[in-house]
Amino acid sequence: MKNTHPLQGNEAAERIVRYFQANGFAGITEALIIRISLKAGHREEIESAFETAHEQEITPPVQQYFEIQTFGHFSDFRSLAAAKSAIQTDFTEALRMEVPRVFFDPAPVVIDDAMATGTKYDVLMKITDNVDGYAIGILLNDPDTSFLEYIGTHRGNDWQQIMGNLEITAASLASEIKL
Repeated sequence: MKNTHPLQGNEAAERIVRYFQANGFAGITEALIIRISLKAGHREEIESAFETAHEQEITPPVQQYFEIQTFGHFSDFRSLAAAKSAIQTDFTEALRMEVPRVFFDPAPVVIDDAMATGTKYDVLMKITDNVDGYAIGILLNDPDTSFLEYIGTHRGNDWQQIMGNLEITAASLASEIKL
């Protein structure tokens, strides 16, 4: 789908989708690039708050500690406006719980939501270290299958191997794409 919103990272988002498609992940048809900055707190405090939210089965306090802005978007099946309007459901709790890792850990970071289906994002990754107080996260989506379904159709592949391939692809992508 042609981007109609001129975001700085739109071209990079399309290159990311095409790169993953060319490297064995043909179903990935959407990338949403987000810029994450720290609003308040330190790592230990934030991780404690996220763990408490998990234990209490409530939404993690992402907005309390982080500011997240859209940096780029590309999709073969929906517009940026459609992606933004669905972000509360499509950026799943499993991925939101790991936002502190994406912000604080060195790259590469690859987090998957094996249960994501449809328009829900399957992966949240960070391919470069933080710059000027910002982490760049990339949400990837394969709307036609979840990673669990992918495993079922690729005999001989196990979860660790698939995630290992994804991590290798993410790490090599960092050298090719400047965000």
